[in-house]
Amino acid sequence: MISRWPAAGCGVALAALALAGWLVLRDAMGRQFAEDRPDLAVRAWPASGNALVMQAVQRITASGGVVDADERALIAQAMARLPAAGAPLALAGLDASAAGDLDRATALMEAARRRSPRLVLVRTWLLNEYARTGRYADALAEAGSVMRLAADSREQVYGLIRVIALRPDGAAAVQAALAADPDWRAPYQAWLADRARAAAPQ
Repeated sequence: MISRWPAAGCGVALAALALAGWLVLRDAMGRQFAEDRPDLAVRAWPASGNALVMQAVQRITASGGVVDADERALIAQAMARLPAAGAPLALAGLDASAAGDLDRATALMEAARRRSPRLVLVRTWLLNEYARTGRYADALAEAGSVMRLAADSREQVYGLIRVIALRPDGAAAVQAALAADPDWRAPYQAWLADRARAAAPQ
């Protein structure tokens, strides 16, 4: 069963989901998977595991995130042909997430992160899920990775951090993260200052 957010948590949920929707689909179709024509590549025997991954990504994206039996078969084949890769596990995680099995999805995404730590799809999904479930310290640990892997995500990630900081149960996690002096600390504080100046009465 998919857990529901209390009203007080809607801000974090919306910010996290907006970030995830923008990054996950963009990067899943972009730089993480480089094959231009997986539909042709998979006709070769044996089909490339990377081509199978890309074809599954294209089909899932075209269907608006729905994972059907054909996509599950592609994911299974890719996992068999790329046993040490993170991308097939990430797709299996998306499938589990779509089915509402978020515990299994999280476990798969964490396994994918261990195998392929530079998959921004995985890091963004985990950032979203950790924020959604109140695992704020874990979410903030992912935030830096997401921003390093996708520099143009900074505005969205900063917005999510700010929402977490405004929650009574999230403020301490943000303060602890900033105290560790991450590489995003100074830019984030400058971003906050710019927003405060823009909001000040003229």
